[in-house]
Amino acid sequence: MSSAPDNTPLPTQAGIDVDEDDGPSDLDSAFGDTSSTTASLTSSILKYQYENGRRYHAYRAGSYLMPNDEQASEHLDICHRMMTLASDDKLHFAPIGKDPQRILDIGTGTGLWAIDMADLYPSAEVVGNDLSPIQPSMVPPNVKFEIDDVEADWSYSAPFDFIHSRYMAMSIQDWPRLVGQMYSNVKPGGWVELYDCDLEYRSFDGSLTKEHAIYKNEELVISGTLKHGREPCPGPKLKSWMKNAGFVNITEKIIPLPLGTWPKNPKLKEVGAWNLLQFMEGVEGWSMAVLTRFHGWTPEEAQIALAQVRADAKNRSIHLYFDMYLVYGQRPEES
Repeated sequence: MSSAPDNTPLPTQAGIDVDEDDGPSDLDSAFGDTSSTTASLTSSILKYQYENGRRYHAYRAGSYLMPNDEQASEHLDICHRMMTLASDDKLHFAPIGKDPQRILDIGTGTGLWAIDMADLYPSAEVVGNDLSPIQPSMVPPNVKFEIDDVEADWSYSAPFDFIHSRYMAMSIQDWPRLVGQMYSNVKPGGWVELYDCDLEYRSFDGSLTKEHAIYKNEELVISGTLKHGREPCPGPKLKSWMKNAGFVNITEKIIPLPLGTWPKNPKLKEVGAWNLLQFMEGVEGWSMAVLTRFHGWTPEEAQIALAQVRADAKNRSIHLYFDMYLVYGQRPEES
């Protein structure tokens, strides 16, 4: 005999007010049926891996669970816009001064943050590294991109004034070691700033339950990522990792990211619109490899399930959000 569905509301917090008049708006127009160490760029790096209709990186193949094709690049660009908006149009919060000389962006993706920082600080040399060569070729003269694995030993010849990382969930095996390498490669008095999420989905009002497909899928993503030996939810742990590495003057900000246009607050409504867009573009990318490699699903089974996940994401009665953690800290001057 099958058990009854578990419709128990998930734990809630007091927080974002729901827009009770939340009907279709201009912000929803884009959300129809969207489904749509350091190395040179050798031919081996460009011999991409293909799986279930998506393209994956060749350098250190298999270590990163998400694709690197055009759809994935568009998803990363949307994430950059969303987080810039959620961060009050700030590219960073650490007080790095007006004239930083060397800036490092690890896991740079399409490189938009690095490019924007190069424009903001024209005196700085900005370095972005990633496993995939998916960055644009037309960039400011003070930007350079490298193909690198941030979990390998770093070999930079000079330290940095500022090191930045964002969206490394599901990617890193040994976070304490990575944060330790950041500490060793930032100047005394320099800053490190990390943004990462907690993939646990929540609702403020109990409208999300364990029976929703969107919740079930994320639990599968979390468990599959752990099977892969990667950390799926680094956000809540960033502060302690930085403290243990020796950083001081640590600040933590928790930024709730609503999914959809349900918030009453106009800014959160816009953030939610961008978050829904990135979700619709990205959910196949961060789910497919996990479901097929670590849970034994066929691609067809995964696509059927993801159709319901997308339907939940667009369901205005589910007031879902997740937390983005922003943590920055300073290497002591005398160190």
